[in-house]
Amino acid sequence: MEALNGQPAPSLRQQMREFYQTSETYKKLLKYHDTAYLKTFVTLVSGHARSSSQLLEVGCGNGIASRMLAAQGHRVVGTDISPLFLQEAQTWQDKQLTYQIADAIELPFPDQHFDLVCSNELIEHVPDVEATLQEMIRVTKNGGRIIVAGPNLCSPITSVLDLLRLIAGGQGRPIWAETKKQAFRGLLRNIEYYFQKRSLTEPNFVFRQPDLENQIIGGDADSVYIASPIDLERFFENAGLSIVKLSVGFGLKGRLIAAFFPRLSPYISMVIEKK
Repeated sequence: MEALNGQPAPSLRQQMREFYQTSETYKKLLKYHDTAYLKTFVTLVSGHARSSSQLLEVGCGNGIASRMLAAQGHRVVGTDISPLFLQEAQTWQDKQLTYQIADAIELPFPDQHFDLVCSNELIEHVPDVEATLQEMIRVTKNGGRIIVAGPNLCSPITSVLDLLRLIAGGQGRPIWAETKKQAFRGLLRNIEYYFQKRSLTEPNFVFRQPDLENQIIGGDADSVYIASPIDLERFFENAGLSIVKLSVGFGLKGRLIAAFFPRLSPYISMVIEKK
């Protein structure tokens, strides 16, 4: 996994847009994002949403999480860049739930429109991270909250688990840690990222070349931003927002990591408040 030098080229942005809008293979992978898979994310969002809130889910994929949130009494709008992904979801629309085709960097909503804006496993797939986060801030009401969830691709803990699994004879993680040597290099790289990012006062977004053609195998092979909660923490704080929760853990292990090592957690689960 090689990092790109600088921001992704505009041609890559267009390539990724076309990929998500047309890939039937990737759409099939989304079938695994069912109610059981999305339960943790929905619990995270509902735990920070006031009763009968107006919610926006950015990058809602197959739309199931938005439907689950609407079933809890919230008014929900789910957006995604891909009409292909939302084909079935658009048949679920009612007074509480609507879907729109929208690019995360140009949301079709007025300023301060939503009580809570959330995304799950989106941020690592956008080449315009700052623009996406700015749009999420823009459409959130003052006093409202933003929730960003997804894999921490810079987590040394993930790399340690990869290495231990391979040493024990288990399977590697495609793209990231397919061999013990690759897993060890990933561990060193993520440790370097961690200390480098902690030493900076500005976010340091690092990007990679996504695998869009022959390796549509899940496991964030298509990710372009090597996501880190430290980057997000720096970005939101510099934008004048407050970090309510740097990490929200589920289960005993998750709660312990969130409490003592929130920036190292394998999973980003950040809650931010707009003042």
